[in-house]
Amino acid sequence: MDALTSALARLSRHAQRCAESLTAVAAAASDPQMRAELVHRANLQLCAATELAARAGVDGVESGDVSDGHREIPPFDAGESGLLQYAAQQAGRAATAYGALLRESFDDAELRLLLAHYYRGATELQRMLEQRVADFTPSHGGGQAPRRATPPLH
Repeated sequence: MDALTSALARLSRHAQRCAESLTAVAAAASDPQMRAELVHRANLQLCAATELAARAGVDGVESGDVSDGHREIPPFDAGESGLLQYAAQQAGRAATAYGALLRESFDDAELRLLLAHYYRGATELQRMLEQRVADFTPSHGGGQAPRRATPPLH
C-alpha cells in the first residue's frame, strides 16, 4: 500500500470513529434538535468513511482494525457532557489528519477538493461540539455562584 492509500485508509478510520462517537452522543442527547443534528453529522461522517475507504481500495472500516493505535471506547457512563467531549476529540483528530494530508503534495485535484471539504466539515463539527461542551460547563466568573434558570424554592 503506498503512502496516499495508507493515509486515506487512516482517514476513513478517523471518520468512522467520529461517526461512532456522534451516534453515541446523539443517543444520550437531551435536546431533540441537537439529537437530529448529531445523527445527521454522524451520517455525513459515515459517508466520508465509506468514500475514503473506497478511494483507499479497502472494504470499509473494520471494528477490529487497530493498525494506527489502540481502539478507543466512548465513555458511555460519562453522560452527555462526557460523550460530547469525546466526540469533539474525535472530530479534532479527524481534522488534524485531514490537514496533515492536505499539506502533502499529490496530483489528484478531485481528491484534494474532497479532502478540503471533509477538513472543513470536521473543523466545523469540532467547533460545534466544543461550543456544546462549553454550554454544559457554566462559567463561574469572579467567585460568583452559578446562576440558576429558576429561582430556588424556600
